[in-house]
Amino acid sequence: MGRFRTGDEFEGVVTDFGMSGEGIVKDGAYPIFVPFAAVGERVRLRVVHAKKDYAFGELIEVLSPSNDRVKPRCRHFGRCGGCDLQHLSHSVQEEVKRVFVERTLSKAGVRAQVPPVVCGGAWAYRNKLALPFGRMGREGKIVLGFFEKRSHRVVPLKDCPLHGEWAAKVVSAVTEWANECGLSVYDERTGKGLLRHVVARYITTLSVVIVLNGDSIPHADRLYAKLTARFDDVALYLSSNKANTNVIFGEDARLVKGRERPQKLGSFSAVVSPLSFLQVNDEMRDRLYADACAALAGFDGDVTELYSGVGLLTAELALRLKDAHITAVEIVPEAVKDAEKLMRSLGLSERVTEICGDAAEYMRSLAGSIVPRALLVDPPRKGCDESVLDAAVKAGFEHIVYISCNPATLARDLKFLTDRGYTITSLRPYDLFPQTMHVETLAVLEKAKKEI
Repeated sequence: MGRFRTGDEFEGVVTDFGMSGEGIVKDGAYPIFVPFAAVGERVRLRVVHAKKDYAFGELIEVLSPSNDRVKPRCRHFGRCGGCDLQHLSHSVQEEVKRVFVERTLSKAGVRAQVPPVVCGGAWAYRNKLALPFGRMGREGKIVLGFFEKRSHRVVPLKDCPLHGEWAAKVVSAVTEWANECGLSVYDERTGKGLLRHVVARYITTLSVVIVLNGDSIPHADRLYAKLTARFDDVALYLSSNKANTNVIFGEDARLVKGRERPQKLGSFSAVVSPLSFLQVNDEMRDRLYADACAALAGFDGDVTELYSGVGLLTAELALRLKDAHITAVEIVPEAVKDAEKLMRSLGLSERVTEICGDAAEYMRSLAGSIVPRALLVDPPRKGCDESVLDAAVKAGFEHIVYISCNPATLARDLKFLTDRGYTITSLRPYDLFPQTMHVETLAVLEKAKKEI
């Protein structure tokens, strides 16, 4: 074992940031990872978990603060599991993320200089709120909040600086309704209780989904009245989830009150299901998608898009690349139906072909046929299956545009492609999640070898 044991206290200087934004304090060559510490600070820490080669600690006291340290804007920072970096200035956060991407690529053997992070507003950027119900105090008052880090204890929330004023209004309306109506809260240990989650999205108008261990929203008129007293246009949904699972939604979301309205989504407006995936940062989503489209605009011919979801990026491609045909591949049937509906509403059906199927199987089906020159992939956190990339190489795509939400799997996939003759011509991170360590990256690759 290492020289430390759980409960040991230690003073040291933070010399670097870890991959999750924590500070690193070393005893010789032995690193201790300490959340909420900044480089250059002398800190007192307590070891909470020690292993042979490293340990995790908790910050007890900052003895010598860094000039990069700022006062967190949120009263819940450090308890709530939503943020990692509120104690650092925004400019330092961006550099931490840039270095994170660069080091992750380097460790995988990918040589690429990473330019500064593309960033926008640091606060009130989130368009979506997903909160579990909980109880607080002796009286058992019903609250909404985020889970405390590494636990399922709910930290009561009144407002959140990442969401803006709209979130506080939703929280107050829903908790007032729940407490006035004397409702029960779901207990994951027993499987009993009614209220599970609230999921709200506010872009052009507000949608609110009440997730229940039941089949109807009690006193729905009262809840809707509270919401419409705070917002001009509200759609209220019910999602019934009776399963013993940590998945938030049930199988569907049924409109209970109000009307579904179009939401402003980049170059177009469309009605979207509350179950549909949307990037939570409107400003940075638009910049990322615009840059992805611009990268493809430089290539002649049509485009194949994998992991296309409900078609939001597909629509941007079709609207911006007016001479191209887009083939969009998505494995989830409900998402494909939503995408087809979106294309019809925007008059794009003739230039977009939606394919419902596995990405790897579709790519293998292209063997021996004439394929578009350009491929766009926007996979989930696990990245692309190796079979997908192998099929892309064998199919002979000349250009690949890769949008990633996970630097580790991006590095793995870029290594696979560069080992097979592709060159990274452009690579840049985008900060869609300020105050957290999450970062998106846009990489452009070409078959012809060029320097970055």
